[in-house]
Amino acid sequence: MIRTELLTKKFGNERGIFDLGLEVPDGAIYGFVGHNGAGKTTAIKILCGLLKPDSGRAFIGDLEVKPSNTAKIKRMVGYMPDITGVYDQMSVWEFLDFYGAAFKIAPRERKRRIEEVLALAGASEMIDYQVASLSRGMRQKVGLAKTLIHDPAVLILDEPAGGLDPNARIEMRRAIAGLRKLGKTILLSSHILPELASICDVVGILNKGRLLAQGTVREISSRIQENLSIRLVVDSDPRQALALLGRVEGVENAVLADVNEINITFTSGREMAASLLRLLMENGVAVRWFAENEVDLENVFLNITGNASSGEETQK
Repeated sequence: MIRTELLTKKFGNERGIFDLGLEVPDGAIYGFVGHNGAGKTTAIKILCGLLKPDSGRAFIGDLEVKPSNTAKIKRMVGYMPDITGVYDQMSVWEFLDFYGAAFKIAPRERKRRIEEVLALAGASEMIDYQVASLSRGMRQKVGLAKTLIHDPAVLILDEPAGGLDPNARIEMRRAIAGLRKLGKTILLSSHILPELASICDVVGILNKGRLLAQGTVREISSRIQENLSIRLVVDSDPRQALALLGRVEGVENAVLADVNEINITFTSGREMAASLLRLLMENGVAVRWFAENEVDLENVFLNITGNASSGEETQK
């Protein structure tokens, strides 16, 4: 649904985006990951028709993003910037009605649509609130409702959970997951990596304006490392399992993490992991659970970008 071909926009020699090739499947949530200044917002503005690339092409569906298609692109895309601009003197109803009118939605239809988008954003109770009285989390919900007012097929959300408290982030995540169920295609930029991993179907990792990898977290991880992290839970003596594992080639580490739980680092590849389970069971170990641990998006990002710093700068 979203595609770019060798998309380039330079701000000097080192800043901008270079030969960007995004591929966002129809109906998917795509997590766009990168440091501050990596080029995420530049790419987003080009996709929304707000910035002209130096070279390359971008497509929303079958439409190329170019001036002659601007009106159609605006109908297809809902863009939510990292900070939602609001009119403090308006009520939430008036604010959304204003945007509905801008999209030429008929007055009777606007009333129904405003109620619908507030419900989708989890903000129905705010309909008569003054915009000036809204907290940051409330404004983000209203901003999401505004983004949905013209029922776009594609949503481009730039840091929608930025600056929100934990409860507000959870509510925003639920709202976004609900939009996927409606068939929306969502490009989501965020620096909160665990949050991206929990809702995104595909991620793209951007560093210094270049797309280093894209795919599922598991796919990307498998390209950069062969080591598997396996969780084993037994209903028998864990010392027996540890002794067996210690003799297996490829078991780099096996550590008792809890009373009956063992964490295993296995270097012989996913194809050989089944041999571990077979060995344990053939030797009388009662196995309750044997599974690969979920891949951590933060570790994948750090491995891809080669950046081991900590804090929010690491995540952006």
